[in-house]
Amino acid sequence: MLEHLSSEEKHVLQELKKILENRLGSQLIKIALFGSKARGDFDPDSDLDLAVIVRGLTRELKNEIYNDVGELELEYLIPLSTFVISEEQFDFLKKRERRIALDIESEGVPL
Repeated sequence: MLEHLSSEEKHVLQELKKILENRLGSQLIKIALFGSKARGDFDPDSDLDLAVIVRGLTRELKNEIYNDVGELELEYLIPLSTFVISEEQFDFLKKRERRIALDIESEGVPL
């Protein structure tokens, strides 16, 4: 489903998944690629849009996740636009039919 991604992009996504699974365990609800890279209509400068949905998300945990993402960006020089949100906030956005939640639901590719 993600055959249009480069091997390096696929590797970064796998690394991020492994890091977040280790950090979050059962708190990790979903990691999904969405946006142009998920749809396949990207241009050469497109970043990887990622949603990370977490049960029991705290400010400290959110900062740790963003730090993990930043380290991967620096290591691989692949831009990751990451949206970290609690399960409750995501459900609220879906009920309110907010665009980002609808995009993640409709085009998001789970990792």
